[in-house]
Amino acid sequence: MSRPWRRQTLRDDETTRTLAEDGTLRCLGVENSDRKCQNVVTNSTVEPEGIRLQTSKLSFRIIDGMNTISLAKTCVVLAIILVTLIEHRCFAQEANLESLRLERQRFQAQELITAKRNSWVFKAGEPPRIVWRDVDEVRRLGVKEPLTVRWFNEKLEETAVPGESGRWGAWVEGTAPNGTPLRRAFTFYTPSVDAFILFLPEITFTIPPLPDLPATDVWREREDELSRLSTDLLRRHFADDEMIAITLAGITNAEPRGRPPRFADSVEVLNEDYHLALKLKLQNLQDKVRPLKPPRHLSEPANTLHEGSLRDAGMLADAKAKIDAVCRDWYEDTKEPFVTLVARHGVIVTHEAFGKDREGNPVDRDYRCWVGSITKCVTALLFSQFVDQGLINLDDSLAAVFPDYPQNSPHVPTFRQCFNHTSGLAGHGDFGGFRNPHLENIILNGIDVNEPNVRYAYSGMGYDLAVKAMEIVTGKSGVRLYDEHLFRPLNFDDVPVGNASADGQFTAMELGTLTQLVANRGSYGDLQFISPETFAKLLPAPVLPQQDGSAEHGIGLHWSRKLKPDAPRNSLQPENHIFSLNTIGHGSFSGCMLMVDLDQDLIIAHARRQTGPRWDEWSIRLFQAIAQSLSDEQSDKP
Repeated sequence: MSRPWRRQTLRDDETTRTLAEDGTLRCLGVENSDRKCQNVVTNSTVEPEGIRLQTSKLSFRIIDGMNTISLAKTCVVLAIILVTLIEHRCFAQEANLESLRLERQRFQAQELITAKRNSWVFKAGEPPRIVWRDVDEVRRLGVKEPLTVRWFNEKLEETAVPGESGRWGAWVEGTAPNGTPLRRAFTFYTPSVDAFILFLPEITFTIPPLPDLPATDVWREREDELSRLSTDLLRRHFADDEMIAITLAGITNAEPRGRPPRFADSVEVLNEDYHLALKLKLQNLQDKVRPLKPPRHLSEPANTLHEGSLRDAGMLADAKAKIDAVCRDWYEDTKEPFVTLVARHGVIVTHEAFGKDREGNPVDRDYRCWVGSITKCVTALLFSQFVDQGLINLDDSLAAVFPDYPQNSPHVPTFRQCFNHTSGLAGHGDFGGFRNPHLENIILNGIDVNEPNVRYAYSGMGYDLAVKAMEIVTGKSGVRLYDEHLFRPLNFDDVPVGNASADGQFTAMELGTLTQLVANRGSYGDLQFISPETFAKLLPAPVLPQQDGSAEHGIGLHWSRKLKPDAPRNSLQPENHIFSLNTIGHGSFSGCMLMVDLDQDLIIAHARRQTGPRWDEWSIRLFQAIAQSLSDEQSDKP
């Protein structure tokens, strides 16, 4: 892809150059109008009538007229030509890089499948072949070597041919077009009964008429027929997806717990445990595993969210009534339900649910919501414990953890760049996020075109890579790390996490607890997750200090400053802001909020499943009601 030429005019003394749309360089204002510089694409060299400069891309000739061009002006013209050549080369290089980047992205998106359908569950001794879905495209993109597949049982023992029942892991290796190792992994299952699929129980269900189908009577008349077709479809495609193998293997090997399993006990997480253990073994990383220690115990506990008087909270007597009134009006106007929690000094000012769900049922305070990008803040709080304990340094290259990544490469980002959106990577949860056993390898297969620390570009991929690094360091799968080192110590209920940047589901109380942890600078109650010194490293700072006016971003946190409606745009004057300038947090696509005014020890947590109409207008009204309810008077209680 070539970049179109710009038309530009530059002046050097009396000589003006114009770069035309067609690439012709014309020199005007020289002593004689017969003299000109032309872009001549030929293979000639030095000619009696003038000077020719030639490169592999462009050829320039200075054609002399009746008089002789002065040496000084000749130098100016030559300098102009040289600048133009450099510009053209830069444009060409950039176009070539963009073309290569697209090629790498196409390869990263290629999928492996089984050569035979319905073979994720296979008969012992008859494993399927694993092939590229679009083999022609893969070859065009530069893959020349065949794939190798190694088979491992539940105990991570390798065998040439899977010959026993149970879980089987397929470890796939090859070479990517950029010369880096290619690694992928899959789960298969071998039943103890040869004709397992034939013994599937009869499953019947009724398919309701499609909304756009007018012939509902015909649909009802054929209800039995449609049910039989649906059952047959399920039977024929039962083993045509890896998830059935993951499910069967997980259920077969799961131990009874006497209670419903937590998300961290799901068959998917058991599968992620298996593939992480296999990776550590085959990449010789088992001896490098180090534990992440639990939070330290404090002799003087930090604030926790608790009930108390408005005076203890440093709020006016009508604070809760005023805030709740705005929330009720917000719901009545938009009909989008939500839960709001406001606290100061750890004292809950209000924690109420507003509205009804789509079925008409009133939501309660345990209303669990997809919090979108607030998940980034959660991931950063988990990662900060690794920084605090010296397991990973923020300015380490990813190559410090991922063994296949090239050392000292300008294409490999640091962990700080992964968190502050300067990693050069793109996407949110792409390729399955951290729950893909080999996400870091997919990124490696395109790392040669990556450009970190060049520009700020909001992305979640760095967060997922950070979780993959935490997995390798500790030998624990990502979901377990969240559960064991953040959620359970904070007494959360069961929290699903789909990826590290935009797919967590929390209640307002859980968001509020995380927000209070931030307000306490890394502690909650008698638990210190990180030191105040480590917390300071998470605060927003210029992400590209070498660039004037660089965006500011922290590690999973950004400034959450809220301008008053009539304030000048981009003002940094304190009087123009609803809260202090030292307000941090994270927003989300779903309209959830996590905010901390560090100066006023004030937190706001807001949970909803989608923004709904007029979110900007109503959120400002909520902030104003909260700010207007602050009081300088407090009780004598500590």
